[in-house]
Amino acid sequence: MAEKRSDYRKRQKKNLLDKVKSAFSNDDTTEEVDVNPDFKKDKSDSAEPRRRPLAGDGREFYKQEQPIVDQEKIRADKALRLKKRLNRAILIVFVLIILVLLALFHL
Repeated sequence: MAEKRSDYRKRQKKNLLDKVKSAFSNDDTTEEVDVNPDFKKDKSDSAEPRRRPLAGDGREFYKQEQPIVDQEKIRADKALRLKKRLNRAILIVFVLIILVLLALFHL
């Protein structure tokens, strides 16, 4: 005879609770995991020097690469794009206001 669905669900719920409890338990029973040797850290990798952080926030390092002319051009391009976006937004709002007024007075 096949087991009932309710019995199966009770057993699954019990297993789920056991899994959750084991995740929060303080047992030090850790399993030994078989790790692929390709993913292990080699001793030879630690021989290469570690990267050190830049002094401060590093802005000086990045600013010296771009000439001032390029920065001004980039700033002008950004301003132009923002102007275009603002003009589009104003036009859309204006058209929507006209549509609302038409809907109010003609319907």
